[in-house]
Amino acid sequence: MSAAAHHADETLRLATLRAMAALDTRAEPLFDAIVRSAAAATGRALALIVLVDADGRGLAVHGPAADIDEPSVLRVLAKASSGVLEIPDARLDPRCADDPLVAGAAGIRGFAAVPIRRGESAKAGALCVLDRAPGALDERQHETLRQLARAAAHALEMRPVLRRDDVAPVGAATSLRQPPEPAREAERKRRANEALLERTGRLLDAGGWELDLATNAITWSDQTCRLHDVPPGFHPSLEEAVSFYDPVARPVIDAAVRKGIATGEGWDLQLPLTTATGRKIWVRAVGVVERADDGSVRRLAGAFQDITLQRRAIAALEASDRRYRKLFQYSPGLICTHDHEGVLLSVNPAAAKSLGYSVGEMIGRPLTDFMRPERRARFAEYLLRLMRGNSDAGMLQVVAKDGSEHVWQYHNVLDDDVEGDDPYVLGHALDVTERFRQESQLREWSIHDPLTGCFNRRYLAELAADPAVGWGCIVFDLDHFKHVNDTHGHARGDEVLVAMAVFLRSHVRPQDAVIRLGGDEFLVLLRGAGEALTRGVVERLDADRAEAPIGFTMGAAIVEQGASLEAGLGEADRRLYKAREGRPKRTT
Repeated sequence: MSAAAHHADETLRLATLRAMAALDTRAEPLFDAIVRSAAAATGRALALIVLVDADGRGLAVHGPAADIDEPSVLRVLAKASSGVLEIPDARLDPRCADDPLVAGAAGIRGFAAVPIRRGESAKAGALCVLDRAPGALDERQHETLRQLARAAAHALEMRPVLRRDDVAPVGAATSLRQPPEPAREAERKRRANEALLERTGRLLDAGGWELDLATNAITWSDQTCRLHDVPPGFHPSLEEAVSFYDPVARPVIDAAVRKGIATGEGWDLQLPLTTATGRKIWVRAVGVVERADDGSVRRLAGAFQDITLQRRAIAALEASDRRYRKLFQYSPGLICTHDHEGVLLSVNPAAAKSLGYSVGEMIGRPLTDFMRPERRARFAEYLLRLMRGNSDAGMLQVVAKDGSEHVWQYHNVLDDDVEGDDPYVLGHALDVTERFRQESQLREWSIHDPLTGCFNRRYLAELAADPAVGWGCIVFDLDHFKHVNDTHGHARGDEVLVAMAVFLRSHVRPQDAVIRLGGDEFLVLLRGAGEALTRGVVERLDADRAEAPIGFTMGAAIVEQGASLEAGLGEADRRLYKAREGRPKRTT
């Protein structure tokens, strides 16, 4: 906007305020209803109608923060040009981070404002809502604020003709004041404004009330009557009005009213109420104290809002939270949470007991404290998978307080949908240590020869499935083993097989495998061995034949990395049979 255009806009805005006789506005019931409805509709702690004079000083027409000096953030909001001006977190906005409302004791952080207009263009100020908690409003709340801002505009427009004193407003130029409108036009506008407020009240399930302390006469809006299930126009006595509250709530509202009259403080309560038809509901009861010019309490005013659904939602949420806490506390499953670095944030008793710790001994420590050093690198890979895929499942090997090793079967999920908080990992696991031990034992039994303790053909099949490893292959056939069985019996034959297994294992490395293929046939697989290493083992075995429990014939071959182990074994077999053919036959 150009300087000239801005000046013209500002001149029009100030003329609007003067024409409305608004710059000296005092608290009025209609403004009370508007700000109460705005606060109730948005769930914000405060609502204000804010105007700005020629010096740029914010003037709170109505609201509990009207006495704050130099409220710069209110000036920003009051000059909102269109739509809804929203500041979700004022501490992060350079326009208002240092404002007394934000940086001071009030600690206001969330702001929203809708312009109050006269006609289509002239701005008078803004309807604002404020709260100590940051956050943004939804579209329904935006629309409600816009409706209430229109009601405020109507209320301001009516002020020049409804004021009983015809004194020029403070600081206003008399030449700019509009002549009084006819009474019937004022009445028309008043009724239109009341109708707008009534529609807004229906939208919010909110209604207004007033209590004249001089006469104890109570006035209820139509929406308040509907909320109590009584006909519109119903005027209860003071005793009748109080009787709608449940017995437990009556002392609460009575104490709030007495305190308000004594101190001038308003109240904002949530109370149970029984309607005229017996419906049990919850209401938000808001009240303010209005004083006469001499300082005496003249009347009480306020609003009712049906919050039954909100209370039910809160109750359901609280019940759900209680159920979760009980599930967390008493579940036999292992439940814990940790941050993105693996530091434990919470641990349920079952998880702590699994490792022999107390809950307090585990919280705040990284999970790697409960792992062997050689496995910590894999934990870093687990964290990376979680961050990339939002979940991970598998087996985790952890160490208990007594040094024993446990196996946890886990399924963990990254929860990054936590407003205002850092993402965390929710983990659930089962202690499958015993099952893992049993399964490991069964596997060991399945891949080992029970007589010699060597691996068997099933293990050979597992190795053959991984062509990524190269092997040196040496096959063995025991010479004249059938003669041993026939002459000395099978028990002696078993002793020879066991002794032969010991002999072969003494000539290989721990990473190598000695396999009994069946009967009197053995296989030695040298992991990653090339020609030289394989030849060296063959030569040592040949040199130590005298130490063997029985004579044997060998055949060796090399299986290159990526090649078929089966093909290598076939080549070793051919070389064995060739070596056997070259040896003299045994004579009986």
